[in-house]
Amino acid sequence: MKGLTPESRRTFPKGSLLLPFLSLCGILKRGGFLPIRKVLLAYNSAVLSQEEEERYATQQELKGQTLHLIQEALEEGGYEVCLLDVERPLEEVVRFLSKQSVHFVFNLTTCVSSVYSQALFPLLLDALRIPYLGSQAVVHALCLDRFLTKVFLRGLGIPTPSFVLWEEGGPWPETFEFPLFVKPRFREHLGKRIRSVLVNDAENMEREALRIFRETEEKVLLEKYIPGRELVVGLWGNGREFSVLPIVETRSSERFREEILKDVDLGEDLTSQIQRMAIKIFQELNMQDYATFRLILSEKEAMPFFFEINALPSLYFRQSPFPEMCAAADIDYTGMIQRLFHIAAQRVRNNG
Repeated sequence: MKGLTPESRRTFPKGSLLLPFLSLCGILKRGGFLPIRKVLLAYNSAVLSQEEEERYATQQELKGQTLHLIQEALEEGGYEVCLLDVERPLEEVVRFLSKQSVHFVFNLTTCVSSVYSQALFPLLLDALRIPYLGSQAVVHALCLDRFLTKVFLRGLGIPTPSFVLWEEGGPWPETFEFPLFVKPRFREHLGKRIRSVLVNDAENMEREALRIFRETEEKVLLEKYIPGRELVVGLWGNGREFSVLPIVETRSSERFREEILKDVDLGEDLTSQIQRMAIKIFQELNMQDYATFRLILSEKEAMPFFFEINALPSLYFRQSPFPEMCAAADIDYTGMIQRLFHIAAQRVRNNG
């Protein structure tokens, strides 16, 4: 992976405790090492509650487990863990971060104050010089923008489904065949996901595009539908030390729920091709710690078409692709959390 330039590396104030934790990893400080003692677990209660309601609709006993298991895994490593719910005014979030002696943030935040996107929180942490799990703000911003994501993928020579951007009053595409997807340009709006719609005719396309445009006040993506299997590939690590996790397949269910299938047999050549593409995206985008990539394996050409980059993969217990990839690699949930923590802190140490 391309390293950060000296100008872009995070620096830490003299005397701060943004330093290494003892045995596994740490952050280099002039004059030696000090242990990380306090970890902030940041999340949004409104998003968490809504997502769990949908994901665990038929598994009510699992609601609330994700946050508890993450906290438990970190505490098992000997760290003091405090929680920050960012579903509060932005001024309060900034005040809390400024006053707390936090050495590291385990970031689950996809929305701040019901308004700001997941790109804001890393920006705040960078400004306060607090290290955290995941990529930098600019990477999150690109990954949330479906249009920029596709432009980036095309620039790398990575196949992605054909698309056009449409806004109210603009011309409708004449060359697209139905069915096609109508998608919001951005993957979230005011902290909420707006579902993409598959339409089969011009009338439905125009109605759904207009509805999404007026709801989001942003241009709408009209994307070619490619029949095939939806796959998710993920990796974790930094620099030259990273590994690709087993590929999983997803199938849509009601609302935002999806069925996740492990033990996906694609053959050695195709698996290797998809993994190389994922690595190229991860490296060229200068992503950090972990990421997932969604693609369609077309049933006609058996070609992978990437359409989504996720710089902050969800970690819902038994209901998110990333933990299920780890499970397929015989890594349990506690081990996954502790490994993510180690990867991120080791990166900060190396960049120190």
